[in-house]
Amino acid sequence: MRKIAYISVVLSFLIFNFSIAQAQYRYGREIDRPYAYMGLTVGGGLGMIPCTLENGSQSPGMNFDLGVHYTHFFSRLGVGFGLHISRVGANATYGFEEVTPGLTHADNTHASYNLITRYADWKEHQSIKALELPLELFFRAPMGSGKIFVVGVGVQFEMPLGGKYSAGGGSFTTSGVFPALGTYEVGDMPEHGFATYEEIDETPIGGLKTGIGVVADLGVRLALGSGGGLYIGLYGNYGLNNMLGDREGGPLLTLNSRDATRIDYHGTFASDPGAALRLLTVGVKVGLDICSPMDM
Repeated sequence: MRKIAYISVVLSFLIFNFSIAQAQYRYGREIDRPYAYMGLTVGGGLGMIPCTLENGSQSPGMNFDLGVHYTHFFSRLGVGFGLHISRVGANATYGFEEVTPGLTHADNTHASYNLITRYADWKEHQSIKALELPLELFFRAPMGSGKIFVVGVGVQFEMPLGGKYSAGGGSFTTSGVFPALGTYEVGDMPEHGFATYEEIDETPIGGLKTGIGVVADLGVRLALGSGGGLYIGLYGNYGLNNMLGDREGGPLLTLNSRDATRIDYHGTFASDPGAALRLLTVGVKVGLDICSPMDM
């Protein structure tokens, strides 16, 4: 019985290794054949809008990506393109005092005043949605047992679908100085807009234009049978150009000229003339695809 068990184990081990060798041989040969892949990918990770702010600092947010792709491999090299919808989030944090002179108050349109805004760890959340068109050059190599290593690099066109500012934490306090009344600082009057705020209405980010960036992918495709495959990998994108149009700069916020209890939030990219909007994303991507040989 022991000999039979020993022989069975040895035979099982040999058959298992023979199967792996056959799979590696098969995939090693097929990797040089032309193949086309089409599929769906979902990704997520960190988003960033890297720039130097005059009175604040930027920090990462979250990034989500959903897309379809088509890749044609001639042998080990191939080209691919896709269509993705992406949302990139980031945060700007402020802790300074801003003075905006020469404003007109809604409750007294005959006298100008200076708005004083004190930001206390005020966090502005930024969110950009974009339609992305990546074009990449790919390389693939067999790893055995139905696994293929894939790496790609290329360019990506980023067409903005919209953006918005929202509150992300902290607070700001507004007060006013009316020169006609001297240097007295008017505050703690919510009915006139002078109060402490922790929320703002969601405000659109305007003046966005198409961007272009470099994109890279690195991952492994696992064969699922019947031509299907599962892709798991990393991705990254860095914008090369500023997606903002010309702007003059100004205050981060003002009181509404018709209703002082409302905040007109202008946001980082409208107020800071030195701010640039370039999208930076890194994350994990998972995809399902089908492939077929393209032998002529």
